[in-house]
Amino acid sequence: MHPLIVSKMSLRSHFFLLICFSFLVSCQFAGNKKEIGYGEEVQLNVKEIVVPSSNVLNLKSYYLSFVYQTDSLQMLYGYNYKIHGLDCFNLKNMQSSQITFLGDGNSAVVRPVTGVYVQSLDSIWIYDGSQRALLLDRQGQLLNAVSLRDGLTSDEQVLIDCNFAISTSKLYYDEQHKSLLYGIQDTSTSPYSFKVREVFLNGSFPPVMYLLQSSVSVSDVSGGDYGNMSGINISFSDDNILYNYPVESHVYVLDRGTKQTKVVDADSRFTKNLAGKCRSRSDYSQWIRHAVENPHFYDIMYLPEREMYVRLHLGEHTFDATLDADALMDDRNLYITLFDKEFNVVGECSLATHRYNYYTAWTAVGKGLLVFVDNLMSPATKTDRLEMDIIEIPMKTENEGGYKLVSLN
Repeated sequence: MHPLIVSKMSLRSHFFLLICFSFLVSCQFAGNKKEIGYGEEVQLNVKEIVVPSSNVLNLKSYYLSFVYQTDSLQMLYGYNYKIHGLDCFNLKNMQSSQITFLGDGNSAVVRPVTGVYVQSLDSIWIYDGSQRALLLDRQGQLLNAVSLRDGLTSDEQVLIDCNFAISTSKLYYDEQHKSLLYGIQDTSTSPYSFKVREVFLNGSFPPVMYLLQSSVSVSDVSGGDYGNMSGINISFSDDNILYNYPVESHVYVLDRGTKQTKVVDADSRFTKNLAGKCRSRSDYSQWIRHAVENPHFYDIMYLPEREMYVRLHLGEHTFDATLDADALMDDRNLYITLFDKEFNVVGECSLATHRYNYYTAWTAVGKGLLVFVDNLMSPATKTDRLEMDIIEIPMKTENEGGYKLVSLN
């Protein structure tokens, strides 16, 4: 059976509706621990994309997504667990399609799917339950398969995950090196340690292992004292490995050339910067309470068009046992922190409340971020539409003080 490719939506047929708008937001400038002055007032441009129900079965949000872009193309790929395939949205011409994965045969993709990297329209890397990186074309046919477990010990586990309630570790393809990079958790050490492994596809070089520094704030994130926040976030940009720990605010940058690590103070002025310990290592109700009452720091994303980095994080919230836990989660505030190319913190702002899904895959796109609109506290949840905001980051002003952001609320 061949994969199903569906291309149905277009502006002319009215299957796809795009609504774009811009609005101002006001926010206090925030920076590093050092004092940074105010810059000129700037606007964050927020574009809303609304996709109504159609014969392309899309979700309201995607836990795994990726944007592939060229000068003339912006293509959003979202893993659709219902069809076991990719929903593909061209953000330039408003057309959409689907790639349905095969369930058996040589090109089969095994659930769960936790990693995606789009090298080109006909070269899509998928990490699946077989612990292989599969290279597929746009029809879903297998071009290459790389076992990511080869050469690992029994104590080393492949770490490619997209669980935003815990941590995220991404699959990355290096075009220059023709290599794949991915996280490793080593359970032979105490506490557990984390690494990144680079595998060269041409086989001319042996794999390279990069050891990641432990948290400077928490001696053991994996020991069970921090509930769901027991992992590490790993992402990539050019020659850097970017990582951080959900329990604390520091950012870690490993230069793959020198293997030197830079630790960046990236405190928030709006929230706590270190999670407290959970009341129990085994009572999941206490894990939920811990998640509500503490901040959660997400992965670092690189914006090449801006030569900047951004980080999102959730603020803490008062726990109320009489209220629904999911509603408490979605009642929290989401913040964005901006870094320049040298990893100086140049701004921080709160995003719109009761609007975004905090457990699905926002992703870098163009000059900013694409975030899914899907929140239990929002009236938009009552519709079947797929909604996304593209939050564009402005260019830095000439003022040495950095940014002064205006509010998203």
